[in-house]
Amino acid sequence: MAPSVTFERFAALSSAARTTWQAFADKRDGHEWVYATPAFFDALSDTESPDHLVIASTRDADGEVQGVAALRKKALQIDPHGLAGRLLRKRLSVWGLLGSEPLTQATHSGPESIARLIAALDDAPGNFDALELQSLEVGSPTWQAVFESEAVRSRFFPYLPNGIRNCHQTPLPETVEAYLAQYPRKKRYNLSRQLRQIGENLGGPPEVVPLTTIATLDTLFDAVAQIGGGAGAILSRAEYASLARQGLLLNFIVQAGGSPIAVVLGIPSGSVYRINRVLYAHSLAPYSPGTSTLHLFNEWIIADGRFKVVDFGFGEPGRTYSSSNRIVQRARVMLFRRTLANQIGIALHRGIVTLEKHARALLTYAETAIKKARRKTPTTADNAG
Repeated sequence: MAPSVTFERFAALSSAARTTWQAFADKRDGHEWVYATPAFFDALSDTESPDHLVIASTRDADGEVQGVAALRKKALQIDPHGLAGRLLRKRLSVWGLLGSEPLTQATHSGPESIARLIAALDDAPGNFDALELQSLEVGSPTWQAVFESEAVRSRFFPYLPNGIRNCHQTPLPETVEAYLAQYPRKKRYNLSRQLRQIGENLGGPPEVVPLTTIATLDTLFDAVAQIGGGAGAILSRAEYASLARQGLLLNFIVQAGGSPIAVVLGIPSGSVYRINRVLYAHSLAPYSPGTSTLHLFNEWIIADGRFKVVDFGFGEPGRTYSSSNRIVQRARVMLFRRTLANQIGIALHRGIVTLEKHARALLTYAETAIKKARRKTPTTADNAG
């Protein structure tokens, strides 16, 4: 039997519904967990339309809440940076499932129960094109619900516009000594030397400075400006202030002699510190500021004691430290409603992406062939000999 579903605007949410939501959230953890919490929605409500924040609850026949889905309405392009997105240009109306997974009771945490909840989100208020699960782990119960359940596939077309991608995490040991012991002696020496050279260049030893309050926002924006990150690299002052009021602001500056070396932008998510972006002072490139300051940051996080994992999200770092990092596969999942227009749009996007991949492969092959041919071609001097 399909569960009944109710949709409530966050601004009008009853205290009982909020208490239930919080109880569900308290049992979860992970890199996306914070985005599905009441505190994060409190922060969003300061800067977003109340009509764009909705909480969906599903109940069984006895009226018991089975699951909660935190939804945020937004308009977006399916792939704004790719060729397909630039060609199609269509802006979609999307309900984002924050946290990338619904919050469920332990007795309703299997793929079948999750699938029924997600299928019920097809009745979300207003006209919309799709649901978005921003960062879903491959193989998780929600992944199985999306790709293996007829309940979901009868309502939606699942689509991965960016495919499956690697995400890097650094599991944190209990002590800084144990963390450093993961690396060979030469690696530890090089890190120490790089930090010493940065300190000598800037007139003071490097240090990690956490930024957690509204009073520290000037320091954050000044550091980003000095590094040259640009206004588009960070959230607005109002958004950071909203996070600070909810106790969710935790960015960092790594500095030496009063000068910023790096800015780490992220958010605490239970036992995980989720890094959204790291900005480096490129003028210090000869001293590898990215490598050395990130290790200094990890040492601070370990000493602080609140987090067990640092999560870097999508993408590949400039250098991979196999001795300390682990790779988790995730994907941005779009669940398009089953309409002819959406079916055509998916087919067009998939076709353009495939053509672009083939074109890039052919170009790479041609460039390689030209380089090989040039190496084999005799020079004038060779012919004269």
